[in-house]
Amino acid sequence: METERHGYGDLFKHGEQIDLQKGEIFHRSDENCQAMGMVLSGEVRLSRVLSSGKEIFLKDFRVGDLFAEIIVFTAEQYPGWLIASEPSRVIEVKQSHVLNYFGANDILTSYLAGISKKMAHLSRTIEVLSLKTVKQKIAFSLLYENMKNNRIRINVSRFAADINSSREAVSRELTLMESEGLLKRDRGFLIIRDEKRLESII
Repeated sequence: METERHGYGDLFKHGEQIDLQKGEIFHRSDENCQAMGMVLSGEVRLSRVLSSGKEIFLKDFRVGDLFAEIIVFTAEQYPGWLIASEPSRVIEVKQSHVLNYFGANDILTSYLAGISKKMAHLSRTIEVLSLKTVKQKIAFSLLYENMKNNRIRINVSRFAADINSSREAVSRELTLMESEGLLKRDRGFLIIRDEKRLESII
């Protein structure tokens, strides 16, 4: 089988091959991951697409690269959109087959899920740290957490630690962003008042 050349044996033996056109969206960030995949030809990118249509590139997957190999164990939502950068072919194998292939029992599954969550947190931290200003870091984190809800519970000290900033700097920036009409603070919650302007900061 074609996947065996990349060292994965018959892991993808019962997988489904899917052909994608350039620009075709394969998975969206509101979908729960139910399968692990590999790129057979072409190239697929992982991007975060904001409501304004702005696309934030996260990662490229090329021939032989696996995708969703971590979150497949938690069935959490995809961290972004998977989009074909060019005509591509991918293969996906369902979570149940992945678990059977690795002989996963409840303890191993729980262990892998724990690793998956830590990797997701690390990935998010790296993305935040790549931004230059405290304001950008706040905007990115709020939009990342927001997804479906404009009201977010926040502990400023913990939030500041998450984005590698001081509590004072975050409090000062939140006050400025509130005065600009971007946010509103309400008894331990942050309410996003202008999502599109918040996106434009990144």
